[in-house]
Amino acid sequence: MHQLLVSGGAAADGHSHISYNADDADLYGALSHWPAAEHVNGSMREIYSWDLGIFLGDIPQPPYTFNVMGNANDQGLVIGETTHGGLESLSNLGKTWLNGTVIDYGQLIWVTLQRARTAREAITTMTDLANTYGYASSMEGFSIADANEVWYMELIGKGSFEKGVVWVALKVPDGYISAHANQARITTFQPCDPKDCMAAPDVVSFAIKHGFYRGALNDLTFSFSDVYDPVTFEGA
Repeated sequence: MHQLLVSGGAAADGHSHISYNADDADLYGALSHWPAAEHVNGSMREIYSWDLGIFLGDIPQPPYTFNVMGNANDQGLVIGETTHGGLESLSNLGKTWLNGTVIDYGQLIWVTLQRARTAREAITTMTDLANTYGYASSMEGFSIADANEVWYMELIGKGSFEKGVVWVALKVPDGYISAHANQARITTFQPCDPKDCMAAPDVVSFAIKHGFYRGALNDLTFSFSDVYDPVTFEGA
């Protein structure tokens, strides 16, 4: 997958844009649709792996879900992705509810589009879903945009160590563009200013706890990509 992120200030029409290109013939013409709906209390949504097609589990539905067509919803929110892989020891690829992981990266996108209105709300929704129900994929890079903001988030599970995810999301400054394709690229981000940065509270401490990083908790040189997705021949 290849993604191009364009902030409104960098676009000729003044609107934010995300391109989403998959060099995979199997995806040619693929388009998913979830109509807007109201759900009675106790309704569940089945989750199937986008890549593997296997049943991962189910999660409770909210009272109302938005209309979703492809990678966009009727609120003007768009989410795309590229697969990075990341540390193999943190991958939950192929795991299901039997392992405590229910949502893969594809369904994480579509469930979020059914529930979130803005890019910031999408980041909170995605990370809450992954932490609550378990993340059943390897590292992903997510492009997230609404009418006013464009964000890029990198997210990886915690393998068999713990349930949940570690992640960092950065806002693309207005007037700028960004791109990503199958290799993590968020390096240093501390201190994380909420106006243009969001991150898991344990993004550094988890790495220290499990031996992936030997620096200090407040080390400003901590690099998310170097720790969780070191550059390899395939990635570069």
